[in-house]
Amino acid sequence: MYKKSKPIKIISSLFILVLALFIGTNSAFASVHITNFSGTTKESTTSHPKNYHHFYSSKDTVNVKFKVDKFIKTHKNKRVYIEVQKSNGFFWSTKATKSVTNTSQISFNVNAGEGDYRLVIYDAVERTGYDKPPLYYAKSSKYSGSVTGL
Repeated sequence: MYKKSKPIKIISSLFILVLALFIGTNSAFASVHITNFSGTTKESTTSHPKNYHHFYSSKDTVNVKFKVDKFIKTHKNKRVYIEVQKSNGFFWSTKATKSVTNTSQISFNVNAGEGDYRLVIYDAVERTGYDKPPLYYAKSSKYSGSVTGL
């Protein structure tokens, strides 16, 4: 049987150790695709409905890319809000809120730690000024985006 000498065993062990450290540190810093999302906000004249997209992040920082594809139905104020909320197990707390007034993509980071998140997406509310329905102008927007863990 072939027997390895001590220097070759030590060099092999060191090579494996360096390789393991290199792979371990690179994977710790790598970004992770979490989810894609898309939808259309619901139009309503009696309330202001919101869309929810839930996800879990094992990374401390999440990057959200969001784009309004089309303002389907609008009034004077063309604006869509996106909130990033994080759960503590009992309540959802808002970590970031952004608004979009055009069809260009926005990107932002939220550093809130590992855990359960949700995106809350809704059109800006515009009241009609009436005391009976319709209370709000009906608005609807089509949107899409993605979430990445950093």
